[in-house]
Amino acid sequence: MHKILANTVFLGKDLQILTDCHSTNETALSLVRSGKAAEGTVVLALNQTRGKGQRGRQWYAAPGLNLTFSIVLRPEFIAVNQQFVLNMAVALGVHKGLSEFVSGLSIKWPNDFLYEGGKKVGGMLLENSVRGKQLVLQVAGIGINVNQLEFPVPQAVSLAGISGNTFSLDEVLSAVLQSVEDYYLRLKAGKWEAIHNEYLGQLYRFGSWATYNDGELFTGKITGVGEDGRLQVRKQNGSVACYDLKQIAFV
Repeated sequence: MHKILANTVFLGKDLQILTDCHSTNETALSLVRSGKAAEGTVVLALNQTRGKGQRGRQWYAAPGLNLTFSIVLRPEFIAVNQQFVLNMAVALGVHKGLSEFVSGLSIKWPNDFLYEGGKKVGGMLLENSVRGKQLVLQVAGIGINVNQLEFPVPQAVSLAGISGNTFSLDEVLSAVLQSVEDYYLRLKAGKWEAIHNEYLGQLYRFGSWATYNDGELFTGKITGVGEDGRLQVRKQNGSVACYDLKQIAFV
């Protein structure tokens, strides 16, 4: 894969393809520090050897079968205390792009993509930089299981595994980049409330009672996500608790 098919304004116009790299996020951040990454730069690895996921976990992707890439964004119009709205926009973009190929996907808070509420199709690791009270940089690392059929963990699945079809990596990448750019430009145009509402509409377990663990097992219902990114969960006694990433686990 050597070209972008997406009809985008700026995203992916500078596409840096690496045969091997430890982490596309690390490479993208290095390019930013050296002044070689404008907004919209995409770093794509054909073989990523030390990909990072949430909670410090490693992201494994078989070479040549999946997509591992990072996007450079410069969202200086977003305040630090509202930065999760950018996570929502990028997540919706990935979700919509993948939904062109398979149905039944949802977004699991904060940054995973699940098939029918179970197996993981992809995920994101978003690394932000701030200056004063403004968000000035986001490197969005995205991993998508596309054509891989066997995984080292049972909780993973690919687009091919879901559909029985083999997909062009170029076409999947193109669809995702075009959709991410669309949501980013909507955000830039001030359509924050619409993005927030759409995110909740695609959120795994939103409005449904389920089991969680915050140190103790409990039954709760996701009622929202704050601008700070904290998950809002109503408990059976009527109280609402707010959680950061490492404070709650889905059971």
